[in-house]
Amino acid sequence: MELVQQRSHTAAKEAFVAGLSGTSKLEICLMVAVLSLSIVVCEHVKSKQHPRPLGLALELLLIIYPQLLICMGAMPLWPTLLAFALAASACFLWDAAHPSCARRHELPAVEDLAGPRKSFVGIFRGALMASTCLCILAVDFRAFPRRYAKAEAYGTGYMDVGVGGVVLTAGLVSPVSRWGTSRGGAGGGARRWRPPPFWRRLLSGLRGAAACWALGLARLVTTRAVNYQEHVGEYGVHWNFFDTVAVVALLSQAVALPPELLGPAAVAVTAAHQAALTLGGLGSWVMSPHRGSDLLSLNKEGLVSCLGFWALYLWGAALAHALHTSVQPAVRHLVRRPRPQTGAPPPPAAPAADDTGPGRAGGGGAAAGAPLIRWWVQLATLDGFLWVVVAVLESRVERISRRSCNAAYIVWIVAQCLGGMLPLALWQALATAAAAAAAGGAASAAASGTPHNAASGGGGDGCADGHVAGGREGHGAPAALRRGDGGDLQWGASGGGGDCPESASRGVGAASQRLGKLTGDVTAAGGDSGRGPLVRGPGNAGPRVLQAINANQLPIFLAANLLTGAINLSMDTLQVADWPARALVGAYITCICGLALFLDARGWRLKL
Repeated sequence: MELVQQRSHTAAKEAFVAGLSGTSKLEICLMVAVLSLSIVVCEHVKSKQHPRPLGLALELLLIIYPQLLICMGAMPLWPTLLAFALAASACFLWDAAHPSCARRHELPAVEDLAGPRKSFVGIFRGALMASTCLCILAVDFRAFPRRYAKAEAYGTGYMDVGVGGVVLTAGLVSPVSRWGTSRGGAGGGARRWRPPPFWRRLLSGLRGAAACWALGLARLVTTRAVNYQEHVGEYGVHWNFFDTVAVVALLSQAVALPPELLGPAAVAVTAAHQAALTLGGLGSWVMSPHRGSDLLSLNKEGLVSCLGFWALYLWGAALAHALHTSVQPAVRHLVRRPRPQTGAPPPPAAPAADDTGPGRAGGGGAAAGAPLIRWWVQLATLDGFLWVVVAVLESRVERISRRSCNAAYIVWIVAQCLGGMLPLALWQALATAAAAAAAGGAASAAASGTPHNAASGGGGDGCADGHVAGGREGHGAPAALRRGDGGDLQWGASGGGGDCPESASRGVGAASQRLGKLTGDVTAAGGDSGRGPLVRGPGNAGPRVLQAINANQLPIFLAANLLTGAINLSMDTLQVADWPARALVGAYITCICGLALFLDARGWRLKL
């Protein structure tokens, strides 16, 4: 009798997440927008004068918990979006008009945008994983609206963004996207792209794939042992998401593509996959409710979608390469601004106290940020074009389907994730211009022999500009920021091959020490007295919780799956009332964030 009840309970949970059609793309877009705008607002509310525990509490209250309440139906979407949009707009306008006032916050420095690791990408990647971890437990409660769950065959659910977004953002931080092009030679052009030998790439891919396959097998064995609910229509009878990640990891390592061919390759693989679905008969096969007894038929959903998820990875790598190359002219404009000459007569005395109007901090934050704004407009235009492509694919080819990972789903994920990064990219562009303007004020004051007061970004409240004035590249260029091959601005000592991640990470430590000597505000690592460094290395600015999740995605995702399984086995989630369910999910996501912060504080990294 007990076994029958257990099986009936498992069947009820499986039926609870099956046969769903999702929600509108507009509602999903608005939910992602709330997530991104809440991050912008949080970064403006936080101050460098706040102790670290208060800053972390603000991140939970303004970013994590609002997302939880929206996902579980306790907070209306439209009023919340309006509130965050108005607050973020006020923050953007304030940054543009008062660039020197941004000194009260932790600024992403110029080299953050110039280098391969950009903070807004890492922040969005961490936020996406946080939302994914939140939803995998919340979906098991009745408080979670069914339209946000994964769509069965065709349609878009909020959880469908997490599946494809994890693969896309893995491509965004892939090593290949950080290289120069394959063209060019000695003395000119970009550094020549030279991939490792095939056998080394294959071994590296097999090592990462083997780890994922082991995790997938462990999940299969444990779920069968405890009679855990499984949605067979998602990946198949034996297949799961870890197996898909294993295939993507193997292909991404074994197939070497020069950076300039990542975009064409992504389009070609997407088109080939859609042709196989439409013309090759794979689409009708994978959508059929009937399946045979062989392994291919039993796992047809997972097998058919693998090529589409690899295309998503290529799209992410191509997008990362485009982000890096397109921002270089704007960054060069910042570091080439005129530098005061040593023998020149001193400029007029700096305005006193709180003169923070536009154009008065380091030569004008608005003028300095104009190229970065144009770069952001280009990104927004690209995102708009991708949304048009999604509409065309849905009307002329096939509706969005996560199950088959068809072309419409692939382009939708790219458009949705790029759109989610746009507010964060705008925040970083304005903050970078403010940091450059503040550094310019410091350099001008130093050249004229006048103290760098509050109006120019220094002052007694402990502003950390994050720049070394008078660098080799020009006014406001950091000492660790150098001109790389092909004109890119990169981390590292002069002549040291700074376009690889290793040299970039070596440059961060030395640069941070020099910044600390200049400002007196950078706290030594390991002795932060609860506040942490005010200026962090490239790619690490922004909410600490999200950056910690971004740094350890695999262990965080594993921990979320284990906790979700433990909670489901310990109670009947379908019988839990709404507010107790929200409180339980809140405690769960707080534990996940705490684990991420613990791993980050210890410096532990677990990657494939």
